[in-house]
Amino acid sequence: MNLKRDSLPLLLSWSFYDFANTIFSAIVLTAYFPLYFTEKTGSNWQLGAATTGSMLAAGAVLPFLGALADRTGKTKIYLIRATLACILFLFALSFLKNPLLLIFFFAISGFFYHASLVFYNSLLPAVAAPARQGFASGLGTGLGYLGVVFSLPLADWIDKNWGRPFVFSAAGLLFFLFSLPLFVWTPERRVSKPEAFQGRILSQEWKKIFVLIRKLPATPALAFFLIGNFFAVDAINATIFWFLVYAREVFRPGQSALVYLLLGVNGSAFLAGCVLGWASDRFGAMRILRFSSLSLIATLGGMALTDHFQWFAALSLTGGAIAIAGIWTSGRKVLVDLSPPEHIGEYFGLYGLTTKISVLSNLIFSIVADDFGFRPALLTLILPALAGALSLFLSNFPRQKKL
Repeated sequence: MNLKRDSLPLLLSWSFYDFANTIFSAIVLTAYFPLYFTEKTGSNWQLGAATTGSMLAAGAVLPFLGALADRTGKTKIYLIRATLACILFLFALSFLKNPLLLIFFFAISGFFYHASLVFYNSLLPAVAAPARQGFASGLGTGLGYLGVVFSLPLADWIDKNWGRPFVFSAAGLLFFLFSLPLFVWTPERRVSKPEAFQGRILSQEWKKIFVLIRKLPATPALAFFLIGNFFAVDAINATIFWFLVYAREVFRPGQSALVYLLLGVNGSAFLAGCVLGWASDRFGAMRILRFSSLSLIATLGGMALTDHFQWFAALSLTGGAIAIAGIWTSGRKVLVDLSPPEHIGEYFGLYGLTTKISVLSNLIFSIVADDFGFRPALLTLILPALAGALSLFLSNFPRQKKL
């Protein structure tokens, strides 16, 4: 069945992959594997090293993978392969007992998860015309956060009734099932002159990536966007990672309150993603991106200064949801607007590189929290958020020519 471009069924077939991969992110990367591995081994540094290593390894090859999709015209095929590889290694986590094998398979699964995202993002122009790409991106972002709301209670039930190892098999099965709409109905992205994969493409594309990086100073819109996105995502990544820990240590609410807060934030982010995706098409993606970056700054300041858990929760459900959903949603649309159609994968590879190496604030937060407390640590995240907003306002987006 061929679905019409811009039709809601086709947009849903693509955007449900956000729902699918967020199940992996929420259950495996954020919640259950860190608990499972640290309880099993008592080691934190191995987990941190594996997580950082898989992100950096993926970041290092993402520009090449995007360019490879541009050259071969097999974006969807590579996405399916990366997804299945991720799921295969994920299933193994339910049966492995050796800690070294556990952490190795976890890192490999994470690598393929991160790699799959560049192919997924590159398919956006295949399902939506420019006037609908913001809506499509927002729909995907919103469904991603809805995936957290769906998957965490289910994972908790499986953990209590079947045991923690089976949570990973369940996550793999759900990842596969909710990826099927994309596998079946999303069309392949067309390229003008597709080539068969050859070894020489490797060296050629690496050279082109470095040429693209060298050209960034001559293309301020793209350069400032990538810099701004790097700092904004850096602040967001640290905020998300430490969010529940901060709430627990500063306000001491009950466990149920923390769970409801996390579910509420993701539910709000679902709504924000849908609304801000529409707004990106209506008012311009860069305007929404700048607005979201300002929301991030204001929300971080308010969250760090309030003494009441209710206000902390209210800020998280409003400004926080707008910030995280808006930056991801409008950022993808801005990059599509800046990218020549024949190099969309290459540009998303570079975009993916900046998001995968956005880990500096996470480390700074932990150091400040240990030495000065959690409130000052959260205030430090305003600095990268400010740097990101400033860079985004310096991006002369409307008048900038593409490379």
